[in-house]
Amino acid sequence: MKYLVYQVGCIECGVSSYPIKVTQTLEEAEDVAEIHPSTWESEGGEGYVTIIDLLKCKSVRDLWEY
Repeated sequence: MKYLVYQVGCIECGVSSYPIKVTQTLEEAEDVAEIHPSTWESEGGEGYVTIIDLLKCKSVRDLWEY
């Protein structure tokens, strides 16, 4: 399987949206998501990291950091 770790930004806050990494396992994707810096720390606004199962094209986990 392949998973996309993706940062979802905020237009109002000016936080970027971008792919972080594609991984082969959910466990690796979760590890990458956990160590990705908070958007408050990196860009000063709201955002979150989500993990998308590329074979099913749906989010399997959202990591919200407020």
